[in-house]
Amino acid sequence: MERTPEYYLTKGLDMVVNGVAAVIFLCCLAYAGYALWDNWSILDGSENALKTMVEYKPNEAEGLSYNFSQLMAMNPDVCGWVVMDHTGIDYPIVQGEDNFEYLDKDALGNPEISGSIFLDCQNNRKFTDPYMVLMGHHMQAGKMFGDLDKYSDETFFQKNTTGKIYLPDRVLDLETAAFLTVDAYDKYIYRIQWDNVSERQELLKRIYEQAQYTRGEELTTEDQMVALSTCSTSGTNARHVLICRIVHSSASEEGSGKVYVETENE
Repeated sequence: MERTPEYYLTKGLDMVVNGVAAVIFLCCLAYAGYALWDNWSILDGSENALKTMVEYKPNEAEGLSYNFSQLMAMNPDVCGWVVMDHTGIDYPIVQGEDNFEYLDKDALGNPEISGSIFLDCQNNRKFTDPYMVLMGHHMQAGKMFGDLDKYSDETFFQKNTTGKIYLPDRVLDLETAAFLTVDAYDKYIYRIQWDNVSERQELLKRIYEQAQYTRGEELTTEDQMVALSTCSTSGTNARHVLICRIVHSSASEEGSGKVYVETENE
């Protein structure tokens, strides 16, 4: 059979198409490999940073001030350590000059894409405000605040209710109260200054309006609260928020979480 010019043209086009397809496949394979390596390096970097810090994790038996003096010598921005029981949340807390500083720095101040758990820059670093917000990235494998996802399961939320915040001079016992999914620009949940009872009632109203789940006694304006916030996969601006009440502070004379100062107009 005689091969015509059209045959060679078709054959050549087939070879080009196959070659392009092979290049695209190899590029996709390379990108997938890079993505896996990148994810691994992020997780590995986060774990290595934590391994460096964990030996300085506050321990009540050893004396909180001793542990924190070492932590703060490494980075004066360290102001606490948060632990939520039965999750991977077990990290130092830092506070930067603004809420961007520790988005890409670890708790030692080194560049780190997984960032740090940080206290809102408007809060008092001594945790004396009536309402405080902790923020952290939503990382894979439950790293940083990724394990807040667990509380989106109602069974887990109802069964796992405790945590602690270690401070240089005391320990705050946390009890979970509500789990929410809100917008990143929610003007109530991310507002820090609540100067009087009537304003705090507005915050409580918002919490219960937005709550997916609640538990325990209803929050009151007498409660001191801590909100743990991270990104949610349900939307670009969506945020998971776990609201906790402080049920005990070792520095409180009455053994309650209420350690903030009431204002005169209350």
